[in-house]
Amino acid sequence: MKKDIFEKIKSRKNLQVALDFIDINDALKVAEASSRAGANIIEVGTPLVKASGIEGMKKVREVVKDKIMLADMKTADAGDVEVIIANNANANIITVLGIMDDSTIKSAVEKASELGMLVQADLINVKDVVCRAKQLKSLGVDIVGLHVGLDVQKTRGISVADMKGEIKEISELGVLISVAGGLNKERISMLLDLPINIFVVGGAITRSKDPYTSTLDIVNIINGN
Repeated sequence: MKKDIFEKIKSRKNLQVALDFIDINDALKVAEASSRAGANIIEVGTPLVKASGIEGMKKVREVVKDKIMLADMKTADAGDVEVIIANNANANIITVLGIMDDSTIKSAVEKASELGMLVQADLINVKDVVCRAKQLKSLGVDIVGLHVGLDVQKTRGISVADMKGEIKEISELGVLISVAGGLNKERISMLLDLPINIFVVGGAITRSKDPYTSTLDIVNIINGN
């Protein structure tokens, strides 16, 4: 199952919708609309994980049916335990913080492999993302999550061109690449030529008056329609 999910994501460019809500009912409305419009991955955002727990994640699973579901746990410790929690909620992917100790990440990877799940390492606050991505690949991480927002560019003192170079270099490692950070249809259009597997969109969809149409617009751009 793990290999099937990995290959499915690898075979196409994917839209991931981040449900960064506190209210589960608001999250479920957007989850239903974006799933219907063709989103490939539904993310139970960190605020929703904390506000609604396993039961909230299970409700999202009921709504999105057989879509790939990611639990944005941002695991910092007890990797194996948090994988079990995400698995109990029927998630396919769990996130760990890439800046944390290797032992935490390794325990998450081992348990996820046992349960047929993928592990994504979130590289937020990591200064040398290429170096860390290489280490994470050796630990068995499946997906590397990069942040490309303007705030991150300023903090790291790099440009979009620098980030494009990093994305290309990391893609050669054989991991999947997920990109987040203020993405909307215009910004995604500028990134389509890069080896990005997953485009993570939050506010451009979740704060839209019509999340279905907003999702559909981005799906069409990603698919080249």
